[in-house]
Amino acid sequence: MLKFVTIPLLALATLPFVACGDNPIEVEDKKQAEYSVNLEAQTALDSLESRRERIDNYTCYEQTKRYTDNYKKRCDRFIEKFRGNSADTVLSLATVIKMVKNEDDYNDKGNYIATNDDPAINYLQENKMLSITLVNYRQTVDSISKDEKTGDPEIRFLVKSYIDSEPSEYDPFSATVLDTVDVDKWSGEKKVTIQLPRGIDAIEICPVLRDKNEHDDYYDDEDLLNDSDCIPVKNLGWVAENNPKLNTTTGEKARIIWEWFLYSIE
Repeated sequence: MLKFVTIPLLALATLPFVACGDNPIEVEDKKQAEYSVNLEAQTALDSLESRRERIDNYTCYEQTKRYTDNYKKRCDRFIEKFRGNSADTVLSLATVIKMVKNEDDYNDKGNYIATNDDPAINYLQENKMLSITLVNYRQTVDSISKDEKTGDPEIRFLVKSYIDSEPSEYDPFSATVLDTVDVDKWSGEKKVTIQLPRGIDAIEICPVLRDKNEHDDYYDDEDLLNDSDCIPVKNLGWVAENNPKLNTTTGEKARIIWEWFLYSIE
């Protein structure tokens, strides 16, 4: 009786274990199918990236061939350095093209050439941070509007960027530093930071004082901004870091005191 029990158990022990409902062939087929789909998707992405690189190079060639004899070599290296997947700083194609044209400030490898002979135009050699701090706000009129005596101030800063005295392709950077209600005066420290991209040589820092009692939630920055209140900063590469500059901006109904400075990204 013992023999009849032991032999079948040993035979069962030699069979491979398969969970209920799992067919090894079907599982393997499913893995292969998923691998094929992922491979096709990656191949398509690689193809798109390759096409983008070819279009970028062709566009760069066409727009720089009248400016520099070695435009092809410069375009290839600049695009690889500043537009490729491994680039530390990814710049727009328009900015790269401006740099390719500028043999006085950038060598064939895309490195900035520091020179003291002609400091009139000096680009940022690397991304930098712009720090802006609001230290004081004061309403300068007795009443903001017919319905409200105390204002609901919102204070923002727009930063416009330039290359060779021309507006860059970057949209103005914007940061809100104060957004409150029923306040006619305030003092303290409210800080915002904005990253400035490599390749620009000038900015304008434009404070926007807006009272929400007087304006809708949807508005046009340019309609509310007085350009004469903008602070121009030129030759960014020569601006001393960690050196705060104090400014006072007075609008029709309020005045603010604020400071700014540049610092490097660690």
